[in-house]
Parts: sequence; structure tokens; C-alpha cells
Amino acid sequence: MRECGTVVSAADGRVSVAIVPSESCAACGACAEGAGGKRLLEDVADSHGAQPGDTVEVETPAAVRRRAQQLVYVVPVGAAVLGYLAGFLLAHWVQLAPDAVGAVFAIAAGAASLVSLRRYERSFEGAEVQPRVRAIIARGRSRFPGDSGED
Repeated sequence: MRECGTVVSAADGRVSVAIVPSESCAACGACAEGAGGKRLLEDVADSHGAQPGDTVEVETPAAVRRRAQQLVYVVPVGAAVLGYLAGFLLAHWVQLAPDAVGAVFAIAAGAASLVSLRRYERSFEGAEVQPRVRAIIARGRSRFPGDSGED
């Protein structure tokens, strides 16, 4: 997936890009929503030297999007279902209210899966799966020495 946006900050080969998402992009949820319908895509790999104010094309590999959707939706729901079943069966064994214990286990398992996913995300730093600046479409302000950018 490719989207165009404006670089809002740059440091150490990484940029944050404000984008106005297309329909397919808006459903992804990989970026934070900001004011005016714009979204901020943070920690984008940049090998082109983009600076704040530049218009760039950002590419997010399709495999990343599919994997993120599967992890965020399937894993917590599956964990909650398994947690409910485990709690329900355990409650019968220790003679407690099965639905209540099942619900508590479901919530705990769902929350634990979200924490695990967050840790997994932080440990997964492969460059081939991260959004990256594909190209600089337009430079923001002039960067010639001595040019203040004013007319």
C-alpha cells in the first residue's frame, strides 16, 4: 500500500508522516488519528533524507498489513474464547459459578494476549516489514546555504 503525506519530524533515519488516508488506508489502523482527519504514521524508515515539510510517498508492505490485522483481531478473540472455556471447565471442577469464572478468565486471557502482542511488536524490528519512505515527491523549503526560504 502506498500513501502520500507530509513529513512532520525527522531524526536518525526515521520520520513521522502526516497523511490524509485513502479508504483502504483508513481501515488499517496502523497510524494515530490527528486533527482534521489526518493521521500520523510514526517511525517510518527513511533512506532518502526527508526533512520536515517534504511531501513523501510512504510504502507499507501488504504482508505487514495482513499480519497486523490477523494478530490484532484473531489472537485476542481466540485467547478470550480459550480463556472462557478454561474458566468454565475449571469452575465446574472447583464448584464455582461457571459463567462468572469463564468471563474472568476470558478477560484475563484477552488482556494477556494484547500485552504479548505489544511485546512481540517491539521485538520485531525487521526493515522488510516496516513502512518506509519510497520517494520524496516535493521538498518543503529550499535548503540552499544562506537561503532563509522567504521571498
